[in-house]
Amino acid sequence: MKAEECTLPQTPVRRAGIGLLLLLSLALLPAAVPPPLEAQGSSQPTGLIGMSMEDLMKVDVDSVYGAAGYKQKLTETPASVTIITSDEIRRYGYRTLAEILSNVPGLYVTYDRDYTYVGFRGFSRPGDYNSRVMLLIDGHLLNDDVYQQALIGTDFPLDVDLIDRVEVIRGPNTSSYVASAFLGVINVITKRGRDARGLTASAELASYGTFKTSLTYGNQLQNGLEILLSGSF
Repeated sequence: MKAEECTLPQTPVRRAGIGLLLLLSLALLPAAVPPPLEAQGSSQPTGLIGMSMEDLMKVDVDSVYGAAGYKQKLTETPASVTIITSDEIRRYGYRTLAEILSNVPGLYVTYDRDYTYVGFRGFSRPGDYNSRVMLLIDGHLLNDDVYQQALIGTDFPLDVDLIDRVEVIRGPNTSSYVASAFLGVINVITKRGRDARGLTASAELASYGTFKTSLTYGNQLQNGLEILLSGSF
C-alpha cells in the first residue's frame, strides 16, 4: 500500500504564526549582518602626506654646499646629491673614505693593490687616478697639482672620525669648478669643536700587524671660538 502524504491544514492561526516568524526574521537580519569593513588608508593620514602646504614649507631639509659653492637646500639643488652623515659612518664602521663611497648608490670603488678608484654610474676610465672626480675638504680642493688625482683610500689625509658628513654630487660640475669635476664632486665636511665634546681617544688593531691610534680634543669657548685638535698614528 502506498503511504499517503499527511499535510496540515492552513488554518488562520497557522498563517498568523508564519507571518509573525517572517517579521521576526526580518527584524533580526540587520543585527546578523556584520558592518562593512573600512577601506585601507581611510584613517587619517600621517607624516608628510597629511600636512598642508604651509606646514611642508616649514619642514627642515638638509643643506648642501658643494653643488654650487654655497649653502642651499637639497630641494633647490640642481643636481643629484647624496649625504652620508657621521652617524651613518659610526654605525656601519667605515674606516676610509673609499668604504663610505662604496655604499653610495650609483658609485663603485675598485682597488688594484696600489690606488683606490671611484666610478660614477658605471664609468671609471683606467689610468685616470680619479682625475675626473673633484675631492674637497670643507670646500677646499684636494686633488694634486700633477695628475689632478683624488686620494680616497688609506692615503686620504683626514681621519674618518673627524668627518661630520660627506656630500656626493653626481654629474658634470665644470661650470662651478674645474675640469676635474667631470664625473662629480665629493665634498667632505669636517666636525667642529663643539662636536668633539672634550677629549677623545681611540685605537684599532687589525691583521698583518696594522694598528691605529688617535687623540682628539674639541671645545667651544664662551666667546664662541671653537677649538679642534686631532692627531693620529
